[in-house]
Parts: sequence; C-alpha cells; structure tokens
Amino acid sequence: MNKILKIAFTLFIATVAIAQDKGIRFDHSSFAELKEKALSANKLIFIDAYTTWCGPCKFMAAKIFTDKAVADFYNANFINAKIDMEKGEGIKLAEQYEVLCYPNLLFIDGNGKLIHRVAGSMDAQNFINLGKKAMQTDSTFSFFVDKYEANKNNPEFMLKYIEARDNTCLYSDDIAKTYLEAQKEDALFSKPNWQIILNHVNDMNDKTFKFVVEHKDKYVELYTKEDVDPKIDYVLKSALMGMIRSKTFNEKEYEQLKLKIKTFNSPNTERIFFESDLALYERQAKWDNYADLAIKHTDSYYLNNPEALNSVAWNFYENITDTKALEKAEQWIKKACETTHLYAFLDTYAAVLYKLKKKDLALAKANEAIKKAQDDKYSAEDYKGTVELIEKIKAL
Repeated sequence: MNKILKIAFTLFIATVAIAQDKGIRFDHSSFAELKEKALSANKLIFIDAYTTWCGPCKFMAAKIFTDKAVADFYNANFINAKIDMEKGEGIKLAEQYEVLCYPNLLFIDGNGKLIHRVAGSMDAQNFINLGKKAMQTDSTFSFFVDKYEANKNNPEFMLKYIEARDNTCLYSDDIAKTYLEAQKEDALFSKPNWQIILNHVNDMNDKTFKFVVEHKDKYVELYTKEDVDPKIDYVLKSALMGMIRSKTFNEKEYEQLKLKIKTFNSPNTERIFFESDLALYERQAKWDNYADLAIKHTDSYYLNNPEALNSVAWNFYENITDTKALEKAEQWIKKACETTHLYAFLDTYAAVLYKLKKKDLALAKANEAIKKAQDDKYSAEDYKGTVELIEKIKAL
C-alpha cells in the first residue's frame, strides 16, 4: 500500500471511530453474557427495549442516544444494550419484564433483577437524570416494589408507587381499587387518594366511584368543580362507550344503562348521551341518524372544540350526501380552521367544499393544506391524499 493510500485509510478508520464514539456504545451480546459483564464490571445493564415500528424509539435512537453528554454518561456507567422486543431473545425478555409499550427503558442488575424502568421518549437531560436515578437506592422502581407490602396502606407511598407503575405502562387500576376500598371514608378525601381516584377509578360500579358521587359537594369544595365534574362524566361516558364497543352490543341494555346513568344526576348527562349516541351511530353506520343528531347538538357542545368539529365534518364528507347537511359541515370545519390552523383541518375543509362542488374555494383550501403540510415538514406521502383530491376538484 503506497503512502497516500495508507494516510487515506488511516483517516477513514479514524473518522469511523469518531462517528462511533458520538453515541452510546451498545453491546449486542446475549442477555446471559450481558449479565456476566454487568457482574464483572459492577454495573447495571441499560436496555433500550424497542420495536422497529415505534416512532418514539426512532427519535431516541436518532436524537438522544447520539448526544455526546448522554453517550459519555451511559458509556461510563452502564453496560448498554438495544433489544428488539419482537425478535429473538427480545420476545422472552418482553414477557419476563412485562414490557407493554415502547420504548421501555430498563435497568437490570447482573442477577437479572429489574432495578428501574420507565416508558416513553424524553430529552437528553431527562435521560441522563433517569440514569442517575437508576443508580440510587431509594427512588427506583424496585425500591417501591420491595417496600409495597409494608406500605400498602400508606397514601403517600401508594401514590408514588402507582405513579411509578403508570410511568412504565403497567396496569394499576386493580391495585388502586384494592387499596382504596380498604381506606376509611375520611381518608378518601385526602389529596393523595383523590389523585389516585382521578387516575385509576374508572368503573361506575366501583365502590369508591359511588362514594365520590355521593360526596360530590365535599370533593368540589376541596378540589374544585373543574376537577370533579369531568372525572364523574368520564366514568359515566366510559361505561356507555365500553358497551358500544362490545361485540355483543344489546340496544335494550344500552338504554337501561342510560337510565342508570341518569340517577347520578350529572349536569352533563345530555352531552354524555349525545356523544355516546353519535359514536353508536358511527359504529353502526347509521349515517342518517348520525347526521340528524350532529346537526341538532354540535353547535351546542362542540363549537369551541376544533378537533370534534373536524371529526364530525369529515364523517359528513365521507358519508352524507344531503346538501343542507354538508353546508352545516362546511360551517363547522370553517370554524375549526379559524380556531386552529392545521393541515388536517384544511384538508377536511377542502374535501367538504369539493363535495359541495365549490370548485374555486375547494382548490384554494386544498393548496393551502398542502402548503401547511410542507411548512410543518410533512412527507409527500403524508399529504398524498390532498394531492389526489386536487385532481378530483379540477375535474369538477
């Protein structure tokens, strides 16, 4: 090899080494080997439990794991591994460590004990803080698991324990239910217990939920009407929506449930019924019923909710042919676009106008939608439907 080639080759190797040093160095050994290395180095294993289809996983890989401060910290303190939870050894590990959403960021010791975990993406500094927390002894996930039996009647501990579980996508409603039902009535008004109720009491037949409804005035006095009413309404609506989604939906049972919900005397009962019935008609593809109900109540309940206006208007575009009804949809989506300037809303606006055969305005809104998508860095594939809509509009 001549001198020039040697220099070029050396520079290439150096460039590759620098590029590799920029990110976390992931060890692709087997899990058994990773544990041996962790024991030998007296370090925890950090595992990025990911899937190939997970968007936040890709963000972490591209933006966070390549950050110099992150890489320096994790390379110095952990044995790092990336494991696809849907392939090879990852399938068994996902089951063993109850990985239910992605990314799951796991910290495991050399004996295989899970020390700390959270789920989801985060910025570089919070990711470094996560690693620091994993090396502490009194705030890790395993700390709460180990202390649970001795503290399961302690409100402050239980709030932190359930929050720790929530941060990993682990189901906690059953733990919360058991805990709350063992509490004395006066204790159910405490702030930690109210927070647990807000996050984990979601069954209208639940003993604690009935207690909240019975003592609503006191909860409002303690935690405001803006917190209490939406919680009650959410639980009542969830009961109806659960029945609607059931494969064995029964119309008679649905109406009986509505009668039962009326006994809770929520000030928002009619809105709950409107939203549930609208969802039912959509699921059953009863579009005439859907349109009649939407026209009757949308102005009352959704005029300040651009997302809901967009959703209803899109359903009108796809399924309704009556001109007067479509003109109503035009009013709603116009209002949504005036409130919130989003690509999806502009696309719906253009589509409704196309169906009304308002060619010039439809074309203008479709072009505006594409410009918004481009400004927001959408890919061409993301707004492909609008491009196709433009061809339909031009053909009018």
